[in-house]
Order: sequence, then structure tokens, then C-alpha cells
Amino acid sequence: MKKLALLLPIMLIQGCVYNSYTTKLNEPVQRKNISSYILLKNTNPNDEILSATIGEELFVINRKTIGKSNAVIVKAPTGRAFPQDQVWSGTYKYNDGESGDLYVFTTPTYYKGTIGVILDDNEQLTTNKPLVQLEGSKVGRRWALRSATDFFAIYTDNWALRYGGMNNGEFVFEIVNKLESSTTEVLQKVQVTDKSFYNGFNIRNVLIKGISADQYGVIKYKLIDTLGPQA
Repeated sequence: MKKLALLLPIMLIQGCVYNSYTTKLNEPVQRKNISSYILLKNTNPNDEILSATIGEELFVINRKTIGKSNAVIVKAPTGRAFPQDQVWSGTYKYNDGESGDLYVFTTPTYYKGTIGVILDDNEQLTTNKPLVQLEGSKVGRRWALRSATDFFAIYTDNWALRYGGMNNGEFVFEIVNKLESSTTEVLQKVQVTDKSFYNGFNIRNVLIKGISADQYGVIKYKLIDTLGPQA
């Protein structure tokens, strides 16, 4: 009985031991803006002459950016909520032998940086228990999160530019909402002079350069997404 009484605390202690696959980095890794975007108009809008008539959309933009916001969109499984609008940085590397090298992002305002979230190079959740304890007696302890892929909020930009014809000798364009409206909600009207149309004008990081305009209301133009890889 005495041996059993001595073994029981040892077994309980051993039951609290977790495998740790994290290594502290010498220099923190800062978050970066990671964008995915789609510029829709034919198959290849860059360096291609396009056309539009009155009431037709010149293009549709759908851009998603990770890293622009520090807002955390998941609920913390620990006793403390995730802080909002705080600076997170990669302070540890995680590799369990199968995952490959992943970063553990922490912030000093969440358990003083001793608990962090495991993210891949695209800041996506890729492990089944991405929250990990990095220091203390329970180092290596893991928690699951109720999110499929995202930890931080994603900035979404989804809109279209529509040709509205001519008004007092100027080209009229309409920025149309594509994100929050199933109708053709006009967010803003933009009038462009003849000179600006042919020299090129920029609307929300998309450069439109006019080629021609005919008497039937048809314009020809080129597009360059200034945030795209070919810009």
C-alpha cells in the first residue's frame, strides 16, 4: 500500500507532461500583408485592350488581405479572451516532425507572450490544436480553436467600376458595391476629363488608361492592377 501511495503522485505528475515542439527565435518575425486578389474582365486584363458600353462594368475587383488587421476573430479556449488590436509577432518556431516549420505568434498582452497561436506562412490555422503554451510547468500544452482556417480578421475589398456615359464632355464612372449588396448599389460617381481618360487615371489602386471612345458609347481601355504581381 505504501508503494502504491508513493507511485500515485508520481503517475499524476507524469500525466501532466506535454511534448514540446517549439523553439524560441532569436529575432521576432513581424506580420506582413498577404493579399489574394481577382481582377475580373476577360481572361487576362493586364496589357490587353478591353471595351465597355454604357451601363457595363469595366472590371470587378475581389481582394482579400491578411495582416492588415490585428483583430482576432476566434474565441479563446483559455480563461482569458484574446486581446484586440494588439501587435502579434512570431516569437517561436513549431515543428512536430510532420507539420514542417510553422510560426507561433504571441503578444505581450496575452499571458505575457507565454501562450501563442501556430500559423503557417499565410497566417492560416493548419494544426488541430493551434494554441500552445510556450513556457511554464505545462510547456507544450495545446488547445483547439473553433475556426477552420482564420485567426485574424481578413480585410475584404469587393467592388466594380461601371461606365456611365458622358456628362458635359467628361467620362462618368460609377463604383459599385459587390460585397454587401445584391443590387447595383452605387458607392461613388467619378467624372474624368478627356485628357485624364487618355493619359490614365487611378481608382482604388487600379489604373485605367483610355484607348478610344466612339459615338455609340463604346470605350476601349487597358487595365493595370497596381497591387498585382505584374504591376
